[in-house]
Amino acid sequence: MKKSTVALAALVCAIAVWVIGEIFGVPGLTNLALMSALVAVLIIVYYYLRFEEKRSDAKLIAILGSLAALSVAGRCLFAAIPNVKPSTFIIIVTGYVFGPLSGFMVGATTALVSNIFFGQGPWTIWQMLAWGLAGFVAGLLGPRSLLEGRWRLAIYCAAWGFLFGWIMNVYFVLGFVHPVTAQSFFAVYASSAWFDGLHAAGNFVFAFAFGPALVAMLRRYRTRFFFEPVVLAGAGAREPGGVEA
Repeated sequence: MKKSTVALAALVCAIAVWVIGEIFGVPGLTNLALMSALVAVLIIVYYYLRFEEKRSDAKLIAILGSLAALSVAGRCLFAAIPNVKPSTFIIIVTGYVFGPLSGFMVGATTALVSNIFFGQGPWTIWQMLAWGLAGFVAGLLGPRSLLEGRWRLAIYCAAWGFLFGWIMNVYFVLGFVHPVTAQSFFAVYASSAWFDGLHAAGNFVFAFAFGPALVAMLRRYRTRFFFEPVVLAGAGAREPGGVEA
């Protein structure tokens, strides 16, 4: 049995146990912070294992490692400006060009590595999940070319500025707000709106200014380095043909 299948089964079991615990009020299983963190960790582990089982080409791993390093460096470089970072934009473009799993890997790795400088904590899990999902969803849109053009990409990146903040708000509410009510949710989301707006504005600017150029560059790399032999009809010769990495 694949390790990713085991992780997926563990994820489903954790969600089922959480629901049962909430219904019957089982001590420990009603701890929202603990159970939500466990579910987030299992989601991250599942996608890491999926990527490992793909046995990706060394060239792809090298490119994704470079993009993750660029994303980490961008977050560190803009540390003085609250929530304005090129990281989300880089993660989204990576997923859009190289696919969902690649986008998730760069996003999750960005949070894990950059927090060596910014500080590790329970928030790291949720940042890994939020940035991973930003790249993953962009990868799902790639085959349909739904983010083509400067404006579409910029608007999508801006939207993830808010979505990232909303995911982090879930972590904050479940972990630090008691009791959890509709009013407490509204208060937390309202108080973060300014910072989420800055994140969205920064993403829009980075994507609008550099998005098409970065997409074109990564596509050239993908076409140049990732190919497979194709047998021509009626001929014994083989020629390289571009494939989706």
